[in-house]
Amino acid sequence: MQGQPGLSPPARMLERMSRSKRQPKVRQVQPRRRPQARAEPSRPPQRDFQLSPPEVLERIERARLAREKAEAELAVLVDQAVDTGIGWPEIAARLGVTRQAARQHYQRRHRDGASHQHRVA
Repeated sequence: MQGQPGLSPPARMLERMSRSKRQPKVRQVQPRRRPQARAEPSRPPQRDFQLSPPEVLERIERARLAREKAEAELAVLVDQAVDTGIGWPEIAARLGVTRQAARQHYQRRHRDGASHQHRVA
């Protein structure tokens, strides 16, 4: 038998195990990468300095309505994604936010909307 003379077999086994722990293991840690959404970057709108104050206000109103429509569409699509089994990490990557942020925002909207519908009905 190999090992240290005079040691019992269990003692030799413990000696081998403790020796292996003394040798540090080098573990390389790879940085975590968040999946990037493949959406095309949007260009900021061009400033049009020729607009009158009423025209500027009208454009603000149209932009707000467009934003509300887009947010409503996103809420419906996120609900559909969750219902079809798509995970929050994938949804969050497409939204360009963290998984936690996506869940907090859209689950809260869903709960608020559902509770609002129950009160109205």
